[in-house]
Order: sequence, then C-alpha cells, then structure tokens
Amino acid sequence: MKEINPSGVFHGVHDIRVDEMKSPGLSENSVIINVEMTGICGTDLHIYHEGLVPPGSVLGHEFCGAIIEKGSSIAGMNVGDRVVVNPMINGTGLGMSPGGFARYVKIDNAMRDSNIFVIPDSLSSEMGALVEPMSVGLAAINKTALRPDDNILVSGCGTIGLVTIAGLKSKGYRNIVASDMSVKRLELAKKLGAKFTFNPKTDGDLKDLIVQEFGTVGSLNYSGELPNLNAAFECTGVSPVLRQTLGLLAPDAKLTVLAIYSKPMELDPNEVVYKRLDVKGSLFYSGADFKEAIRLMDEGLDITPIVSHHFSLNELPHAFEVQADSSKSVKVMVESV
Repeated sequence: MKEINPSGVFHGVHDIRVDEMKSPGLSENSVIINVEMTGICGTDLHIYHEGLVPPGSVLGHEFCGAIIEKGSSIAGMNVGDRVVVNPMINGTGLGMSPGGFARYVKIDNAMRDSNIFVIPDSLSSEMGALVEPMSVGLAAINKTALRPDDNILVSGCGTIGLVTIAGLKSKGYRNIVASDMSVKRLELAKKLGAKFTFNPKTDGDLKDLIVQEFGTVGSLNYSGELPNLNAAFECTGVSPVLRQTLGLLAPDAKLTVLAIYSKPMELDPNEVVYKRLDVKGSLFYSGADFKEAIRLMDEGLDITPIVSHHFSLNELPHAFEVQADSSKSVKVMVESV
C-alpha cells in the first residue's frame, strides 16, 4: 500500500526540504493517516525563521486525512474515516513526532476525541485543515467572559485573528472592530464578521474610531472618559499594539492575548490595576473546542476565504517562502495527495 513517504523535513533555519523517508509502520495502538491537506501555521514560521526544533523534524500540525491502517487495539475509528489531529497530545509536527507535511503520518496511542477527531465528509480537505486553527480562535473566545452586547477589538488579521472574528460572529457577537495594516486582510475580516475595520497606516487614530462607534465611559479613578471597549483579542505579537490596547480598554474589560512575542516587553501594570482588567493568555485548545469547530463548520461556518494559496508537497520550500511574506499570503495550504 505504501513504500516511500515524501516528507517536508526541517534541516535548519530557512532550510525545508522534501525528502523521501521510510513509510511509518503500524503498531497495535496506532493509526496511519493518508494526509490530504496541511496548512502552514505561524508556529511553523517561527520554526522556519528561528529553529526551535531538532533538524530532521517533519513539521505540519494543521492537517486532515483519511485513516488507511489501524492497530488491533484501536476502537471507535475505522479505515476510511476522515480525521483531524490534536497535535498537542503527541507533539505531532512540533518536533516531537512527525507531522502533516508528508504523505503518511502515524499517530501513536490514537484515541477518538482525544488526539484524533473524525470529521464528516461534508467538510472539504481545505476545511479539515482549518479545524485546528479554528479551535485556537474558539478556545480564546470560550475562555473570555464576553457579554452579548460587548464591543470587541481584534488586533491582527492573520489566520488566528480572522478565525477569531469568524468564531465571534458564529456565537452572535456583532460589535467587532478588526485592525490590521493589510487592505486584503481587512476585507477578509469584514467578510468573516467584523462590523468595522481600521488600518493604522491610513485611518488615523484607532481610539477615535472606537469612540465614534461605541462612545465613552468614565474611568474608575476619575481621570476622564475612556473608549467603551469591553474586550480585545491581541493577535499581532507586536509590543506597541499590546500597549495601545491596554490603554484603549474600558474599566472591567477583558484582554485575551493569542500572539507569540519574539522579545520581552515592558508594560505599565497600572493600566491593569486602575481599570480592573481581566487579562488572559490563550494557547492551544481543548477537545471540546475541536468538537465545536467541527460542528460549526459542518453547520455552514465557512472560513476558506482565508486560504490564499495552494501548493503541492513537492513545492513545500516555495510554499514556506510565500507564507513568510505577509504582503502576498494569508493562509497557505499544502496538498499531499
């Protein structure tokens, strides 16, 4: 059924190659997945630019495919099932075990609704590969105590910012401002659910927009009026943006940070204390978030507009170059079949 396994191997910084590797062998508690499609993630780019994983690692943790072999102890899954993988359980594609930039992937200790989730055939390969990032956005929303009428800012309209916007809309939130310096990405934000968009290169002061659309509220220390911004999701990883966001939030607002920052930064803790802000970091997701992502997609949530490019597995080095250029790409997909 399978002999060689073309795989995208990390050899070092800015050095991804497609090598012919030996196909994985089956064990009693594993499944073999024939990969259909894999997305290039921001984490993949951090690895591409900075290292972070051992040379020889096969990357790719946003993927879907079909089970072609299963071990004797596997229950609840069958050959032919189309699946997505929670990569955090096994470190799949993150330097701990081989990932989806390959034709075949072996998942050890495979358990349904733990590290593997069956998806309906109604979901395309493209949608399947977007389940993992959609779960990231939903996890952040689910841990943020939002109210139905909250005024919300999403800073950064890369993949995670855009799926967060889509998740917010799917849950009924409407007062969403999206901020980014890319006209193309702001157009996608509007399509996916943002009510207002802001480009800091051309649109003046973000505070003015928020005050114009949402009004103001009094500060707790009687120092004046503040924008009526009740929640923010920080998805840029840019230190000045995080500092700006803290200043824009209203008393008792919520800030959820999804971005990864390359360098330490200084913040004024009084921004948090004086306004009683609820600040959270959000990384990864739960099984419930995965299930919710699959359900919402199956019910019609379409986030495929964020996909800007498709490449074959053999074109993986070029695909990384394109994904690394944010002026050209949003989400790059790699097809293995």
